[in-house]
Amino acid sequence: MATIRRNWTKRIAAVRAAAKYCRAYDSSTGNMINIDPARAFEVWEANPRATLYEDTPGQKWTVHVHSNSFYILTTTDPEQDHQQRQKTATAAPVPAPGRPVRTSREEAVIQEAREYIQDAPGIGARTAAAATAAIGQKVRAGALIPNHLTGALPRITAAVTAKTVAEMRAQNLTHEQIRQRFERKKAEAEHSGNAKRAAVADAMLTVHAGIAADEEAQARPALPAPTPELEPATAPATYAGVPVPAPVRDRWGSELADGWRLGVRAANAHS
Repeated sequence: MATIRRNWTKRIAAVRAAAKYCRAYDSSTGNMINIDPARAFEVWEANPRATLYEDTPGQKWTVHVHSNSFYILTTTDPEQDHQQRQKTATAAPVPAPGRPVRTSREEAVIQEAREYIQDAPGIGARTAAAATAAIGQKVRAGALIPNHLTGALPRITAAVTAKTVAEMRAQNLTHEQIRQRFERKKAEAEHSGNAKRAAVADAMLTVHAGIAADEEAQARPALPAPTPELEPATAPATYAGVPVPAPVRDRWGSELADGWRLGVRAANAHS
């Protein structure tokens, strides 16, 4: 995935000419909707923070405003592509007993999400656990109604949040600043009465905490292997016969060991 800069006028003009279809994420319903490709470029031009990515050279691009606002531009009709993939499948998947079958529309939503998050950073154990807990809490609280898509939500939420956080980190934002942004999004959604968007922001807050915990765990240096203690009889000793302590031996070239080195030299000179 490559970023197309705003001053690459010829490249942008080529994308405008090639992109015949556009699907936008509708945060109020959680679905992708068909819109005029020109609308995606209008949003990109009006928002300095929006980014235009080339996902597949000459075929697919993404205008990313934020985690709940993005547009996928393509040269071919995504609905027809999805139908063609279904026709060319060697065999239809057999659902597990008792498991509800997703509709073609629901499969299309899942596929769109998978394509968007295909280049998301790796998901750590704490991030995955946080996403699972966040979605589970929303289901229990009634903010999310269980359906055929619920099982895919933890992974999608984790990946979308990870991608959003990675983009913010690339802008040199700290985790505290990112947390404040998510909290502001949640507060704005609650103030406007948009319960779904507030639930999404709250889930991303939880997942972000898991991402920060994973980063902290990775950055924490591994404990050094314990240094085997020398027996007092074999450890260097001073002229008075006092063995050099292990902490001093570990820092034998430092100022801490100056006096001990002198004592050992004196002992060696009289041995």
